[in-house]
Amino acid sequence: MTENNNKPDLLEEEAKDLYRAGKFQQAAECFSQAAAFYLNKEEHLLAAEMSNNQSVALLKAKKPQMALDAVQGTPELFQEAGDVLKHGMALANRATALQDLGKKQEAIDEFVQAAEIFKDNGEKQMYLQTKQSISALKLKTRNIPGALFSMQEGLEELEKPNLRQKLLRSLLKIPQNLLEK
Repeated sequence: MTENNNKPDLLEEEAKDLYRAGKFQQAAECFSQAAAFYLNKEEHLLAAEMSNNQSVALLKAKKPQMALDAVQGTPELFQEAGDVLKHGMALANRATALQDLGKKQEAIDEFVQAAEIFKDNGEKQMYLQTKQSISALKLKTRNIPGALFSMQEGLEELEKPNLRQKLLRSLLKIPQNLLEK
């Protein structure tokens, strides 16, 4: 780390550089320091954003419990501030940490909330990614119909699906068509 110890914006930039370089643990430490500085300056939303970035870096560093600890409270803070997109992203980060900790149902619940936020705000790609995460978790809990339905819901929201997505969407309609007969 360089001498960015007293400037949270410089710490944030350094953390992003470390993250891009694949140095996830070091990036998490820089994000944590930036969050602490923003908190000291009473810039709570910026601190929460840094905590979310820290959480993502910790997930990449395969430290899900630390990632969960870092993201705690941030979804609620963003919700109170009216920052809907960051609220959804924080929920998804918390869900990913829960998923990595093996807490499948808790993760599904968080992902469902995030997916609704993304859908309601026209974030189609984020909605699809979140529905894919839900689908994967439902597969792991042996909820095959739920997994298929979640994936199909995500794909149906895409206005311009690519070839792979079109094919998958067509394949997912087969069980539904069989059930309707």
